[in-house]
Amino acid sequence: MVDVLLATYNGEAYLREMIDSLLKQTMQDFHVYIRDDGSTDGTAVIIEGFRQAYPDKFTVICDDLSFGNARDNFFALLPYAKQEYVMFADQDDIWLPDKIELAVSTMEIARDDLGDGPLLAHSDLTVVGENGAVIHPSLFSLQKLDPERLYLNQLLSQNNITGCTMLMNRPLVEIIRTSGEALMHDWWIGLVAAAFGHIVVAPNRIHYRQHHANAVGAKDVKSASYFRQKLANTGGIRESIRATYRQAEAFLQIYRDLLDDEQQDLIRVFTSLGEQSALKRMRLLSRYKLYKSGAYRKIGQIIYG
Repeated sequence: MVDVLLATYNGEAYLREMIDSLLKQTMQDFHVYIRDDGSTDGTAVIIEGFRQAYPDKFTVICDDLSFGNARDNFFALLPYAKQEYVMFADQDDIWLPDKIELAVSTMEIARDDLGDGPLLAHSDLTVVGENGAVIHPSLFSLQKLDPERLYLNQLLSQNNITGCTMLMNRPLVEIIRTSGEALMHDWWIGLVAAAFGHIVVAPNRIHYRQHHANAVGAKDVKSASYFRQKLANTGGIRESIRATYRQAEAFLQIYRDLLDDEQQDLIRVFTSLGEQSALKRMRLLSRYKLYKSGAYRKIGQIIYG
């Protein structure tokens, strides 16, 4: 049995198509928990229509809170998940019919190999436009992300895990402690999985829709426009790097009782990078393998970190 956690906010344009793709899954042993974050469009009406039509399939969480961001909306859903496997779902994507089945199969194969500890499976995504037409077959390729970056030293500096692709097992869910310093729910949970368990890659079975209201979008990091945008905002580069240090500091504080000495030392090295000269920072990034992927990102860490 799988619990699917669907966070919504002003999603009426694509929500029906997303929920329809859930109902067409080849594996139907799942339950959907939906939490809306105060939508002002027709989202609540759509949700209630599906709840009434499929009362055994959908539970709507009504807590009268509004967080104003996807991270806390998903974190608020986590306590409601009670099954062995838990997935996140975005309101505007399309799940291919065998997404849940293949994710669970990947997890069960990983459990046979790695044991019953915390496990996280995630995947690449196919990027599509507002009308569902494919823009790019691989988000990993589009953003020069390496799916094999699965370890704590790699995830401290850069996230390559997209929440709507994730499948978590019960041991992982039970050790998630949330933080306001988490940059995103998926990045934070990736750190937890890397520190205390394992991360594996599942088949890509999701269409990741891009539109004007995306909270986090798919950007072509190889494009000239993206490069010009970054060069014009060096302050933003510096702040984004500093935010990763704050996230790591929070992670160390919250999980100090579970992290071993080597992990704690690694995180302290990472959070100290902003205090170092560029030369010393370059040496530490190399020694502890803390670099981001991609040459431009590495240069940015050295210069602006």
